[in-house]
Amino acid sequence: MTCVLHQQRRLQLQPHETVLDCLLRHGVALSYACKAGMCQACLVRAVGCTADEESRKWIKPELQAKGYTLACKWVPQQDVGAELPNLADFAVKSHIAALEPLNAGVLKVTLAIDDPRRMFAYRPGQYLNATNPHGVTRAYSIANDYAADGQVELHIGSTAHGEFSGWLFRQAKVGDLLYLSGPAGSCHYDPVDDADSPLLLAGLGTGLAPLYGIVHDALRRGHTQDIHLYHGGRTAAQLYLIDELRALARQHANFHYHPCVIEAGSDDPPRCGNGRLEQLVTNDMAKARLASYRHYLCGSPDFVHGLRKKLYLQGARSEHIHCDPFTERSVLPE
Repeated sequence: MTCVLHQQRRLQLQPHETVLDCLLRHGVALSYACKAGMCQACLVRAVGCTADEESRKWIKPELQAKGYTLACKWVPQQDVGAELPNLADFAVKSHIAALEPLNAGVLKVTLAIDDPRRMFAYRPGQYLNATNPHGVTRAYSIANDYAADGQVELHIGSTAHGEFSGWLFRQAKVGDLLYLSGPAGSCHYDPVDDADSPLLLAGLGTGLAPLYGIVHDALRRGHTQDIHLYHGGRTAAQLYLIDELRALARQHANFHYHPCVIEAGSDDPPRCGNGRLEQLVTNDMAKARLASYRHYLCGSPDFVHGLRKKLYLQGARSEHIHCDPFTERSVLPE
């Protein structure tokens, strides 16, 4: 049987099993999220061997040179050694500078970088991995531009069994240490390819976070074509940054903000759409020349993939649809 050597233990791999699943099955506390290579939360270091190309190709060359690979993509054909990552090898130290509720279930987390010289470059809308003091790592979209603001802004939602979000909402405080690594993801504004195209952005819940960053990035770079931002929630209480986005729309004639809810209430914000977000978007855009648009879709996988299909059938070009589907992983007991 093929084995993974970890901390002097020989852990047997099942046929076609990844190193990640093997370690988890044997009780090793290794962070992970998507199991698809996208979030890059499950980094491990190959010891006494070289990981296969498929598991290494997803990460930066400088990390590959140190032996790092993705455990979720590593399916060994012979005995291998794997150790947990050393955060100092690849992560940037930051501290929580502010915790601000945006609604009852979403926190704006502002992070100060300890050594700005070590901060990685990114584009607003991409995502990073954050590791808390307990070693829990999760991927979060970035809602601002560090190069312009000098800090990192995340919008993090409370989830039913989220270990990271549970710590953040109940225990975290200003000054707490977070390690950051990244960036990853292609859901961001391209100042060359997108400059002459209208933009359509749609998101549910904290799917607003990357879209908020993309909108500000586009406007900061002088985007002159129309920008339509749709943000939805089940009720108006699940929306956030409504006043800020409406103020932004007043400042920029080409920016159009469309808040939407499924369950309408008497206290809903004025001019708030009522209905499922994907239906409102496709109805509004039914007569638009969608082939000329760049599209950014963020939120739950069902919403993202469903709206992507609808827009494609209405004429959107598949290569111009950028998606960031969020996943929630239950990590605490019921």
